[in-house]
This record gives sequence, structure tokens and C-alpha cells, in this order.
Amino acid sequence: MSEIIVKAIASNIFPHGDYVSPGLATVKPDSCFPHMILGNRYDSSWFYLRRNISHNFYVDKRRTGVGFVSRDEANILYNTALKFQGKKALEIGCWMGWSACHLALGGVELDVIDPMLSQELFSESVTDSLQRAGVKELVNLIPGYSPQKVEEIANKLQRKWSLIFIDGHHEAPAPLNDAMICEQFAEPDALILFHDLASPDVGAGLDYLRNQGWNTMVYQTMQIMGVAWRGNVEPVIHQPDPTINWQLPPHLHDYLVSGVTPTIAIDRFSAMLKAIQPYTFLSKAQLFSLYSQVQQGYDYLFWLPKIFRQAIANQKQQKSQVKISPN
Repeated sequence: MSEIIVKAIASNIFPHGDYVSPGLATVKPDSCFPHMILGNRYDSSWFYLRRNISHNFYVDKRRTGVGFVSRDEANILYNTALKFQGKKALEIGCWMGWSACHLALGGVELDVIDPMLSQELFSESVTDSLQRAGVKELVNLIPGYSPQKVEEIANKLQRKWSLIFIDGHHEAPAPLNDAMICEQFAEPDALILFHDLASPDVGAGLDYLRNQGWNTMVYQTMQIMGVAWRGNVEPVIHQPDPTINWQLPPHLHDYLVSGVTPTIAIDRFSAMLKAIQPYTFLSKAQLFSLYSQVQQGYDYLFWLPKIFRQAIANQKQQKSQVKISPN
């Protein structure tokens, strides 16, 4: 890795709107991703995107509907990888390689499985970014779908992984299937990270590992990350951004959350509980789940007009570009 690359990546000067937990070592490989821009979170229609979190939402300008892991989340990956330097790691779902780059910069030998890597745009873009960061030799890019490809590679290469990052297909039963296959091929001393735990479908994967006896914890980040570990390993300690009034969805409220204090949402629920509980047979847990689901649905309905307006604006822009493009 050249001295110029090292200096650029080691920079800890982040743009306004980024947050990284105190106590974490930082890297900044932005220069290795020439198509990365600050995105509009209303370009995405995904129900579980936490549009109310003010952290920067980064995207690839060629595919603006899907975001990268946030700056804070990326540095959780990097710091976790530092604990596993020289060991085998697996990533399920890399999109444009932003997360893979942070893992590789932490010094792990990384296998990456993603069906998008079968497309030229993605494979060339990811390869280029990893080369710019000087870590391509640490990364094995594998087109394919999990869990089938995970099992195939594990058997073919006689592979066990110490660190695993699951950020693949988010709809059930995919996250659960990913967790099950990863547990099968995880080392006795292993740690598994999840992204987009805001979705209960993704949460099912963490639930499975907890039920299998793994230690578990949640990171309050833009999209919520989860961590499960066993054996002689420890997770990164994370402090959420203190300027944000964090909320935890009902499927996660039984989890230990790194550095979290009670939220405004819980305070509001407590007040509501006093008024409602005498008149219902529902338990406190059931009422909290219902309250959180209604709140989440309300938030999405509030965001929906903005999502539609952004989609219309994007269509108009695409049509205008077609009209002015040369024949």
C-alpha cells in the first residue's frame, strides 16, 4: 500500500453529518470510491430505512436507491476486523465494496459472496475500489447466492471463518438461513455481525444465534447493527451518537445495547401504558410491540409522499437526460 493511500485512508477528518463512536480507530477510504456521493434517503422505498436518523446517507451515484453502511457502522467493521487480523473472514453481501474495504483494511483475509458480483458494473467497481485501497490481495470476490455459495466455498476450500458479516438479502427467511449456515462454518472462537437490524426479518438471524447460546448485543447506529460471539473473542464497544434520541424497535427491546440510555420513546410509552393497561388484557410486551409497530408505520406514511416526489423527480431527470443525449 502506497504512502499516499495510507495517509488518505488514515485521515480522521470526516464531513459534517458523519459520526464515529469515541474510542474507535478510524479510517477514511473515500478517495477509493470515486462514485460515492451523499445520497437522498428518499430515493429508497425500503420500509425499514431509518430516515429520521440524521447521519450522512452515502450511496453510489449510479445506484442511488441503496445506501452504504454509515460512517459509524463502517468503523465498527474496521475495528472489529482489527481484532481478527490475519484470520479468515466472510462477508455476505458487499454491494459496491464499501464494507468489504473497511473489513480488509482491518487486516482479515476476506471471502465476499454477492450475486451482484456476476454483473460487470459491480465486479469492476468493487475490484477498482479495493485496488485503490491497496487491499485487493486480501479479498476473494465470489459471485453467488447465500446460503448455497457459503456451503459450497466452505466445503471446497475446507474453510472456517472467525469473523462473519451478514448484510445480504433482508427478506425472510434469508437472514435466518444466512445465520444458520454461518454458524455451521464458524470457528469455535468467532464473531458474527449483522447490518440493517432495524428489520425484524434480519433480527431473526440474531435471535437464532442467541437461542443457540451465542452472546449477543446491539449497536445503535443508523440502521442498527447486531453482534453475536462465542469462545475467546470480544466485540467492539460502541457509544451511540448522544445528539440523537434513539429508538429501538420491539423485536430488539430484549437485547443489550452497547452504550444506550433510556429513550424518549420508552418514556412516552410508559405514560401511555399507565392510561391503557387497566383496560386491556394485553401484556406490557405486547403493548410495546404494538406501539412500536404503529409508530413505525406512522413514520413511513409520513415519509411516503417524499419518497413519491423523489421518484417522480428522478424519472423527470432521466427523461430529460434521454432527450438531450446525442444519437
